[in-house]
Amino acid sequence: MENEILIEKADLISAVEKLLAEKARFGTASCVDLGDKFEIIYHFEPQESVEPLKHIRVVIDKEETLASISSMYLCAALIENEIQEHFNVQISGIALDFQKRFLRSKESPESALLKPIPYAPKPPARLPVRCGEACPAGIDIPRYVRLIGEGKFAESLAVIKQALPFPGILGRVCFAPCEDNCRQAKQEEPIAIRMLKRFAYDHASYEEKATAKQSGKRVAIVGSGPAGLTAAYYLAKMGHGVTIFESLPQAGGMMRVGIPSYRLPRKILDDEIEMVKNLGVEIKTNTRVESLDTLLKDGYQAVLVATGAHQGIKMGVEGEDHPKVMECIDFLGDVAFGKMVKLGDAVVVVGGGNAAIDSARTALRLGSKEVTILYRRTRAEMPANPEEVEEAIKEGVKIEFLAAPKKVFSKNGAIALENIRMKLGAPDASRRRRPEPIEGSEFKVDVDSVIAAIGQAPEVPEQFNIEIGRFGNVIVAEGDTSATSQEGIFAAGDAVTGPASVVEAVGTAKKAAISIDIYLGGRGVLPVEEIKVKEPTSRHTFLERWQEKREVEVSIVDGSVSVSVEKKRTEMPSLPLEERPGGFDEVELGLTEEMAIAEGQRCWRCDLEQ
Repeated sequence: MENEILIEKADLISAVEKLLAEKARFGTASCVDLGDKFEIIYHFEPQESVEPLKHIRVVIDKEETLASISSMYLCAALIENEIQEHFNVQISGIALDFQKRFLRSKESPESALLKPIPYAPKPPARLPVRCGEACPAGIDIPRYVRLIGEGKFAESLAVIKQALPFPGILGRVCFAPCEDNCRQAKQEEPIAIRMLKRFAYDHASYEEKATAKQSGKRVAIVGSGPAGLTAAYYLAKMGHGVTIFESLPQAGGMMRVGIPSYRLPRKILDDEIEMVKNLGVEIKTNTRVESLDTLLKDGYQAVLVATGAHQGIKMGVEGEDHPKVMECIDFLGDVAFGKMVKLGDAVVVVGGGNAAIDSARTALRLGSKEVTILYRRTRAEMPANPEEVEEAIKEGVKIEFLAAPKKVFSKNGAIALENIRMKLGAPDASRRRRPEPIEGSEFKVDVDSVIAAIGQAPEVPEQFNIEIGRFGNVIVAEGDTSATSQEGIFAAGDAVTGPASVVEAVGTAKKAAISIDIYLGGRGVLPVEEIKVKEPTSRHTFLERWQEKREVEVSIVDGSVSVSVEKKRTEMPSLPLEERPGGFDEVELGLTEEMAIAEGQRCWRCDLEQ
């Protein structure tokens, strides 16, 4: 409605007094049952009838009492009596109070002369939202954020579990494309969606429901990373027997060997893997699969290849085969499995992605005193998560932008790295400006170790006998079905997309699980628990919800006025910088209940009907 004022209950009388002083005429009032609240709207006609109507809106809890405005507008007593009787709203001080018998006859005291129109509040139609559409896993983001804002943590976790198996993991490591697409991101204050996901996992529990009737079909999954574990989770819940084959000593894939424990504590990873195993999934570690045909001959009716992208890409410079030059995934994997890694004091990490940042921060925790990242573009082009980059800088990592390695020198066991300055030219295939070397700008640095983190690629054995793409060594799989060139063989995760994120791997694995279920004779419907929780009945428009999320306060010479000051995004509490060196304790400490509720209430609920 145009020309409306949304006020608190305590401000109703003063607002009406102001309209009375302006000689506005009272028209009528209306009431809407919002489920657990009432919304009462008073309609006024300004003195000059050419002006638009003015509306005062007030929302109260059902047990609250609202003050009558009939002491100022006597005619309002009639509609207030009617609202009081129809909706059982408690209104005090009505000038002519009929004690809820306004609509009943003397002869038939129990029968209303006017029957109220039956009203059952319905949830408003929901619209597609940018945050939800950006989520590769398809989480109902506005719903779980709203539930946290209402203090319903278990219900929020259940909504998240409708779309993905691992809220504890993704609440910590997701790169949150949803936040980039949040409307509030324009003010650099997007809703802290990832933090809230973690909060729901940390502060609530979820009981996995029984799986479907056993189908008698068996599925083999090669790889226990995010894609393999996700597919196993859903296929097991669909009733299929699932066995995962993992070549590493422990399950988790890149989540274990590529993400340090200060970002993803091993207890969280192990707990969520254990949850998958509790569904009946068998995981065979230290087991390398050489032939997919052998798995089919062993009685598996379908196979999913989810081997990830663990093969490091060479820097392509002279001398990089020196023992003191290591690939980042090998380095992070050795640290993850507790192997002794000696880096020395001076370490250079080459690359600009998350793996480079993780390697640099890990090197500091292992005792290296001077850790420098060498990146051939500027910070604006850096693909790493900006928050992780900022944390690395805070911890003491130096970043040398517009520089690239040219040659590794070695003499008497020591090494030095010759680099060259770069400039940015025209955009390349990645849509980033292509780095070009500046002739004569070479410079040399003495180092103890070099860690190459310029990228990873899938490593698919030739014996798998499935079609491989022309570039990137990725498996060719149909986009809609995840099927490969071989009957009964499917693929998902980084093995298909190339190096991506955990949440993107989860999204591809869900699609693969659906296709495999259909292939095995199922309906291809992911098991989703129905969440029974009271939905919003507000008919507020987006603009109204946006206005309610703003705070007041500022005074000027004439008195107090309302000024729009947006509530700020909650900041994640973190481990003090002085406590980080020498250990791998989790850096992000998690939101408190008060912080999470406040953050949930910042959401504009763009999904509600406009």
